[in-house]
Amino acid sequence: MRFSGPFLDELAELDESAEARIWEKLELVESFPGVGSSLLEPLLVRAFGRGCLKVSAVGYDVIYECSGEGDEDDRGNGEGDETVSVLGIIKQRRIR
Repeated sequence: MRFSGPFLDELAELDESAEARIWEKLELVESFPGVGSSLLEPLLVRAFGRGCLKVSAVGYDVIYECSGEGDEDDRGNGEGDETVSVLGIIKQRRIR
């Protein structure tokens, strides 16, 4: 799993409870990269691209993308050499 600078900067601004919940979600993403939703708001598609996924945690959307190849199904679940790149955190109220 790789983390972008903007993600780490945004994460540092959150309280400990929110940060802990986000790390819990990212553990799930690391195990099952396809767990996120591909239904992104137009703002997120413009900012991060069409291939991104999101998971929700405590009022925030964590945006990530998967790259690489593996022995997986169409949702990205399975084994392989897939890399998850965490791109950012967006407050859900900001994009609604």
